[in-house]
Amino acid sequence: NNIMRLTGITGIVNGMDVSEWDPTKDKFLAVNYDVTTALEGKALNKEALQAEVGLPVDRKVPLVAFIGRLEEQKGPDVMIAAIPDIVKDEDVQIVLLGTGKKKFERLLKSVEEKFPGKVRAVVRFNAPLAHQMMAGADVLAVTSRF
Repeated sequence: NNIMRLTGITGIVNGMDVSEWDPTKDKFLAVNYDVTTALEGKALNKEALQAEVGLPVDRKVPLVAFIGRLEEQKGPDVMIAAIPDIVKDEDVQIVLLGTGKKKFERLLKSVEEKFPGKVRAVVRFNAPLAHQMMAGADVLAVTSRF
């Protein structure tokens, strides 16, 4: 940490490369957008994401996305346990992307099987899909135990 400070290197822990993830030029998006076109651009990316993962295409339905490692520290079991209550009471869609411990991968697939029209679980590394999820989701679920 001191070496970084002394050499002038700065960064954000767990941050993202702002040029790679810039929605004005991100090559993985269905539609690029900027601050003036964000509302329509996000809606179009949401529809493309819904189609890509096989969920009903409807820009009015809130879409929640989780992208992350399936490890204890990230709390995927807590999130997965909450999904039945969320989808039972709300008109919502959930897309989950991640790999990690096999028990969590199995839990993700099982929640998708229980709610096929509302939940999609992608248990493989898929960088383009991660970009599409960031651009198309209404809500990003960022879980962590610490």
